[in-house]
Amino acid sequence: MKIEDVEAIIEKSDAAVFSTVNEKGFPESRALLNLANKKKYPRLIGKALIVEGNRITLYFTTNTSSRKVSQLRKNSKSSLYFCIPGKFLGAGLCGEMIEVTDEKIKKDFWQTGWRIYYHKGASDPDYALIKFVSEDIRSWSHFAEHTFSIHEEENPET
Repeated sequence: MKIEDVEAIIEKSDAAVFSTVNEKGFPESRALLNLANKKKYPRLIGKALIVEGNRITLYFTTNTSSRKVSQLRKNSKSSLYFCIPGKFLGAGLCGEMIEVTDEKIKKDFWQTGWRIYYHKGASDPDYALIKFVSEDIRSWSHFAEHTFSIHEEENPET
């Protein structure tokens, strides 16, 4: 498996399962809209998913008032999981997620259909854009696990 295969899993996955560390130190998971899904968000192709070597950067939207944003502000360490059900393909990414505060970038990602969540549009104070940068990736295909790390550009497959 190559990093391009991980990219393909992400681009086809309907949602991302996103985990943060809660106030008691436990992982807390929930689904996020997958802005890197090419079919659902064609306007964000080349923006929502960036691959550089073994590092993957992804963007997501959520409510500023959400518990997940509060948790990220306290501890940016997080994980994402993408899968293609029925094909036994998956990719788990560990890294850090931060809140994007640059209004220009937030407006660049804005989708008109999001008014259902953020009634005031791209300038809604409850509209948050968050950015994830991976450190380590584990992916699964053909009954084997494959790892990718920014610390080793040429990781042996395990």
